Amino acid sequence: MRLGGLLISLAALWLVIQSVDLGACARVLSGANPAPLVVCLAVIAIQVALRSVRWRLLLPAPRRGGGIALKRIVPVLLIGYLGNTVLPARLGEPIRAYLVARREDLDAAEAFGSVVLERVVDTATLAVVAFAAAVVVRAPSWIVQATAVAAIAGTAVTVALVVIGPGPLVRATRRIAAHVPGAARIEPVLVRLDDFARGIDRPARSRAIVAAAVISAACWMLDATTFWLVARSVGTPLDPAAALLIASVTVLGTALPSAPGYVGTFELAAATTAQALGVAAVPALALAVLAHAMTVLPIACAGAVSLIALDARLGLLATEAAGAEDALGEAVSQS
Repeated sequence: MRLGGLLISLAALWLVIQSVDLGACARVLSGANPAPLVVCLAVIAIQVALRSVRWRLLLPAPRRGGGIALKRIVPVLLIGYLGNTVLPARLGEPIRAYLVARREDLDAAEAFGSVVLERVVDTATLAVVAFAAAVVVRAPSWIVQATAVAAIAGTAVTVALVVIGPGPLVRATRRIAAHVPGAARIEPVLVRLDDFARGIDRPARSRAIVAAAVISAACWMLDATTFWLVARSVGTPLDPAAALLIASVTVLGTALPSAPGYVGTFELAAATTAQALGVAAVPALALAVLAHAMTVLPIACAGAVSLIALDARLGLLATEAAGAEDALGEAVSQS
């Protein structure tokens, strides 16, 4: 998987480099207006806050009772995004599930279930948004058709989660597995599936999924705003709907296996979509490169800071727990 992702990134970079004058692209980037980029940072901060609210809606309740404060979710989310940037195969997702489970006393499988549910709802919402934008801007037929297929599939999965839920799906899997030779050997996997489903199948699941979809739509509008601002920075004004389509197709394109940081696949998806909408090759690549930097680097830096701070806090808690255990042992021995 890691080698395949690297090869795909190299192929994507080769396609981009072969089709554009890199020197001209560098000149466009060097003349970028910094003012819209400053606004981008504020837009990205709002996105992080909204995504944290969305994840809190989908997380199971802590075993100790009560809820989870938003300020405790933000750094964990940022660490997960950092992991997605520097590690292959979106390993930041299980990392943040593990961290939030450890920090908030949650079942790890249930926490991971909430992450998967979040990604499913987010991607489905993105596909619907991309299709709507493609229709509005009268994009080439291949874009309209591809986004239509993604929107139909994403909507079907989301509706199934809202109406049916994962519990019946897991039970159906168990019934099928019972007739498979060597079924006992996959029982541990089915047990983990049960735990995973509990992270999704809760009494308030349907309302939480609908609310998460609404928040996702708002986040993708903000993501489109970032692309719109970057386009203005490099002197290539875009229609808001065009910016939304470029942002949507680019994010969907990063679902392909790639090198860490989506290098290559991000640029190819963004530049190709921009060119399909009439943007010249050089400014299209400049838009792709600068949008990539603005959407990845600030969050990665914030994730690195959060990782350092959270690791210190977790280490302090471990030290305190060890001290309390030693004190308890000493008290017991004295008595």
